[in-house]
Amino acid sequence: MTRTRVSQNSSRIEPISQRNLMGYSFLFWMFVAVTHAIAGALDSSSVHFGQSQVQLVLEYCLIFLPISLMSCVLAWLYWWYSEKLLQALPLFLMALMCCVIFLPLLTLNKMTITSLFDQGHFPNYDKEWEKVSQFIVWVDFCLVLLAFSLQAGFAAWRRALWREQEIQVSNNLGMELKLLLLQGQLKPHFLFNSLNSISALVRGKDRQLAGKAMYQLHDLLRYVVHSGKHEWVTVAEEMQFVQDYLDMQTLRFGTRLELQIQVAAQDWLRIPCPPLLFQPMVENAIHHGVENHQETCDIEIQLFLRLGLVHFRISNTKHRTQKSKPGHGLGLSSTRERLEILFGDEAKVIVQDLDDRFVAEILFPDLTQN
Repeated sequence: MTRTRVSQNSSRIEPISQRNLMGYSFLFWMFVAVTHAIAGALDSSSVHFGQSQVQLVLEYCLIFLPISLMSCVLAWLYWWYSEKLLQALPLFLMALMCCVIFLPLLTLNKMTITSLFDQGHFPNYDKEWEKVSQFIVWVDFCLVLLAFSLQAGFAAWRRALWREQEIQVSNNLGMELKLLLLQGQLKPHFLFNSLNSISALVRGKDRQLAGKAMYQLHDLLRYVVHSGKHEWVTVAEEMQFVQDYLDMQTLRFGTRLELQIQVAAQDWLRIPCPPLLFQPMVENAIHHGVENHQETCDIEIQLFLRLGLVHFRISNTKHRTQKSKPGHGLGLSSTRERLEILFGDEAKVIVQDLDDRFVAEILFPDLTQN
């Protein structure tokens, strides 16, 4: 995996540091110089009498020194001013300036280094200029443009990487805000239904049950507040919250509510889970299974782990005479959206509307196995 580095001046993730970029740029052209020297050493006609191969390597390194320095200067400029310089007109002017400044400098430097190594003194520049072939000038021109293109190309790729990171950060922030909104919608929804249950007990004759339900609601709200401060809780905590919620509903519906809860033997304390994930499904089963009529309702809950996926399955009895009330579609839709944001295609909500039962199942991956 490629290591990345966070720039000290921004939150952008840099593929390479400025110092390393300049160093690699310099070393690249030194490598080109050494390659030319090796090619020259293999050509006996280019090795002068008494000239060692080490001297030849040094000569070529000095010849390529201007283009190496130009590459470092361009690396520095494009590092700090890429947004301004990566425009059409600045690019053209930068390329023109490199050719005007460094092309003559490269040719003069080559004359000087060659004369010093071959003859031991500085050349007669007027005579040497007349000897310079158009082919050599063309080669130097191509080298200058190559050095410029490499730095401009890397700067353009680096800017594209920044924009991709900014889009990713923007998308992540959008998903986080949407997730917080969905989770925030569940809290007043849960509170409304809980208070509705307590209100039904208060209107009844057994005030002692109403008082007990108030204490249970206190514990439930404490968990809601606690879980709201965390992005993840454990499956065990969620199941305990579900159990406490069902205990409060049992006070309201009494023997009309029959519960069967089967939890497979697993270390549920180690498996992370989004907060308030199961409760909307339980609330939906209560609403459609027992709240809308006076008949007995059987609610079955199963929790198990299979093939790296956590399965939370809940089903409730259906009654042909029951009349569904609108406004309770939030649980399923919000659960689907939350799972999609957190797990993508790895999680899902499966709903089965059978003849005598309504079945809903949540599947999401056990992150401890990744």
